[in-house]
Order: sequence, then structure tokens, then C-alpha cells
Amino acid sequence: MKLQIENGASEFGNIREYRDIKITSKRQLTIPKAFFDYLGIEETVQAYLLDDCILIKPEQKKSVQEQDIEAILRKVMDEGYSGNELLDEFTRRVKEYNSFLDDRIDGFLNDITSDAVSEDDEGEDFNGLDIFFDEETGKNLEKDGEEQ
Repeated sequence: MKLQIENGASEFGNIREYRDIKITSKRQLTIPKAFFDYLGIEETVQAYLLDDCILIKPEQKKSVQEQDIEAILRKVMDEGYSGNELLDEFTRRVKEYNSFLDDRIDGFLNDITSDAVSEDDEGEDFNGLDIFFDEETGKNLEKDGEEQ
């Protein structure tokens, strides 16, 4: 098999790197850092037992939208819907969810592309530290508040 890998042919597709990995007496192995980093492995992997090998893949993270859709389905099922009623109610709620997301995205895009500045904000320069320091004296307001 090493010859096949060196020639670029493999039953697993394109092999980027090959390494022999030792297994400890406790049947543990260490994934090389280069493999770990390349695949973006975080805390969990998925292991598949095939006919003649073990395939280890990074955990496939679900998007927030996928998680939300699953939560909608669970809620509809928990409410006792079944059959066509389940399908109809689930479809309705997913459409409502997607409409909500579209509205939020449109609002966000309008906010970031708007050149308008409200009269309240006009001329003010707020850097986040203004609430802790007196603008004129530069004294720490929290510290002064504790002394009083």
C-alpha cells in the first residue's frame, strides 16, 4: 500500500501525507499535529469501522440554522403533530423562521449601508472608556465613586 500512496493512487482518494503512527499498550494513538491542524479538528472526531480499516473524520459541525430547524422539528413532534399535519406545521414554521431571518438580514444590511447619522449621535465621539473616566479631569469615575 505504501507504494500505491507514493504513486498517488489510493482507494481513499488523494492522500496528502503518510505517517506510521504507534499505538500504545492502552490502544491509544496520537493524531499528528499537522493532520490535526490541516483538518481543523477541535474536540471530537467521528470514527467509522470499515471492512479493513478505521476511518477518522473531523466532527461535522451543524450550522446554527441546521440546529434551529432540528429544534423546530422536535417542538412540532413534541406538540403531538403526526403525518400530514406534522409536515404542514413543520413547513409553516420553517417558512416563518426563514422569513424572520430574511427580515433580520435586511435590517442589518440597511443599518450597515445607511449613511444617516441620528441627531443624538452627531458630533459625539464615544470610545467605550468614557463611562469610566471623567472627560475633563481624566479621573477614574469608578475609583472616585468608591471613595465617596
